[in-house]
Amino acid sequence: MKNANMIALFLATCLLVKTTQGQTQRPRVLILGDSIYQPIGRSLTSELKDKVEVVTPAIQPGEIRNSSTALENIDQWVGTEKWDLIHFNFGLGDLIYRAPGMKSFRVMAKDAGGIRATKPQDYENNLRELVRRLKSTNATLVWANTTPIRHSASNVFVKGSEIEYNAIAEKVMIEEKVAVNDMFEYAKSLMDMNKPAPHGFDPFYFDKKPLHASVAKIILKKLNK
Repeated sequence: MKNANMIALFLATCLLVKTTQGQTQRPRVLILGDSIYQPIGRSLTSELKDKVEVVTPAIQPGEIRNSSTALENIDQWVGTEKWDLIHFNFGLGDLIYRAPGMKSFRVMAKDAGGIRATKPQDYENNLRELVRRLKSTNATLVWANTTPIRHSASNVFVKGSEIEYNAIAEKVMIEEKVAVNDMFEYAKSLMDMNKPAPHGFDPFYFDKKPLHASVAKIILKKLNK
């Protein structure tokens, strides 16, 4: 009888532990994007640590992230794990000007003969394929539109060129029923659009103001947190 009571107590304890783990398991969120999203990911990991598990794949030295390279790496980034939400953006790497006729990716100023990395139609096709593959994860998807290009000290970006590509992305996301996080307007509200960014930062500079609040807000909303 004593042994039976001990076994019953052990089974009850295991059930309690399993139930508690299920209750405290945090939703898993994958953040995909260019170098802008590296500090955003770090801030989210810290700020949401008690509510959400945030994963942001690190950018390797010399790596260019755009819609084309995303298609090459998406399976590796997503892996076989379960994701509750995937927040993604690719755009600045598509709008940058690069040296023509080279297999390796080397940026080159437009006035020096550089060509845009991704043509508009290719950008649309890439986004459609990305959405198709991300939908297969059954995660909630959130697309972030591309932040403003106000200046390019090195002339490898054209001011305002993101507007056309954001319109392309919006069309795709509406048709695919993917939620949009308006990072363009949010970043624009933080920046002095009439003031060129310091040399070397190009459009990746936001007057030292963090951008993660907009991403955190939509993540918590979509996860009902």
